[in-house]
Amino acid sequence: MLNVGEPAPDVSLPDQDGRVVALASLWQQQPTMLVFLRHFG
Repeated sequence: MLNVGEPAPDVSLPDQDGRVVALASLWQQQPTMLVFLRHFG
């Protein structure tokens, strides 16, 4: 579990086009916001 102020772990996830992207590469270029959505379907 992460606490407030701790860095996010360096993980790789697929982007909207299906390409795998390392999260750390995103915030090196510009500020990055992650949004986690729950799906109730």
